[in-house]
Amino acid sequence: MKTEQVHISRISAGDVIFHDNKERTVCEKDIKRDDFVGITLFGDCYRLGRVLVTRVLYTRVLPT
Repeated sequence: MKTEQVHISRISAGDVIFHDNKERTVCEKDIKRDDFVGITLFGDCYRLGRVLVTRVLYTRVLPT
């Protein structure tokens, strides 16, 4: 398992992120776009995009 720091706008449905020290899968309903605060994930705007989101990257090993 690897992680990367990305801007909130780079998160899409199906991504796995760390939110409140928990691993969570993002669904379409979890991403909201607001005219005032911009994009929110699980109701959190990540300080209007100034704080990066930790996205989890899973690598799959195929048998040879």
